[in-house]
Amino acid sequence: MITPILSSANWTDTLKARKNHLTALMKIVDIKTGKVSIVQTLTVNLIKNEMSYIEDQLKGRK
Repeated sequence: MITPILSSANWTDTLKARKNHLTALMKIVDIKTGKVSIVQTLTVNLIKNEMSYIEDQLKGRK
């Protein structure tokens, strides 16, 4: 039987780490300059939605 690896990080820390990662991705996919493709627009919208979801999760944990 395979046992899951136990992590010392709790769920709140995991959510904060995901939010930080998404913030870094937003800086990479910055669409303020140059021609904007549909893929860039969709990616930015997806990242923003995920960040909003994470914020809601963090607010619910307080």
